[in-house]
Order: sequence, then structure tokens, then C-alpha cells
Amino acid sequence: MCYCKDCQAFARYLGSAELLEESGGTDIYQTLPSKVTFETGQEHLACLRLSPKGLLRWYASCCDTPLGNTLSSPRVRMVGVLTKCISDPEALGPVQAMVNTSGASGEPVEETGRRQVIFAFLKRQIGAMLRRDHQTPFFDTSGALVVTPKVLTKEERQAATP
Repeated sequence: MCYCKDCQAFARYLGSAELLEESGGTDIYQTLPSKVTFETGQEHLACLRLSPKGLLRWYASCCDTPLGNTLSSPRVRMVGVLTKCISDPEALGPVQAMVNTSGASGEPVEETGRRQVIFAFLKRQIGAMLRRDHQTPFFDTSGALVVTPKVLTKEERQAATP
């Protein structure tokens, strides 16, 4: 669960604040991009950045539904998928970490699980590198983004930031 202001701004900018939990948390499942597939609707895949060098934040342009986040390089094999966009989020198991809790609203939230998340991330990275797992729906085979990201203006970002 991420409570950072950027995750909150992403949801708010797309008009999807209802995807945030009551303290502003975004439930994110970190996995490898090769585990993400789009059976239909790939033509609606869109991307935005809250700043020129910010995370790549993916969404469905047809309905402005936030989908997930990646870094700007396909060499870092990670995607944080918003669990509210998964048909059966219960199958993923319980939340294992609460991070960036200084951005939480209302009752204070205790930060937990950061080390476990980092360890799991590194384990997935090493495994993917050893398996030469390069598949991703977000970058083409040359490493270029499949869509050009929209970069928010300072005004757009300020309007979306809680």
C-alpha cells in the first residue's frame, strides 16, 4: 500500500479518487511486466508522467482507469499494478507493506514492510535477468515506449495533488 502524494495525484488527475483507500493509500501489486498481458484494448493504453522525469503511470484512455506504474527503462523489470483494476484482487493475498505513509490522510499509518518489498524486488530482477525475461507490454523490442507519455504541467499536477 503506497500513500505517496504522487500515487494519489495520479488517481485524482484521472478522476479515479474512489480507487484510493480512505487514508489515501493505493494498493499496488509489484510484479514483472512479462506477467501483464492485455487480451483486448491495447490500443487504449496511455501513459502520463506527473513531471518530466517522473514514473511512467499507465492507464486506459477509453475510461481513464489507472492501471499501474513502471520506471522509464525496460531494463528495470517492474510494474506496480493497481489491485483495484484486477478482477480478483483477493487472490493476490494480503497487503505486505505500507510505504510512504507520511502522505496518508486522517489517522496516522505506520510504515511497515519496506525491506521485504525491496528484497522481493531485487529477487525478481535477478531472476528475470537470469531467465532473460525481457517481455513487456509497455516497451517495444527496441526499448522504446509503446506510447508517448503526457507530461502534466505544474498547474495540472498542483490541481491533482492532495
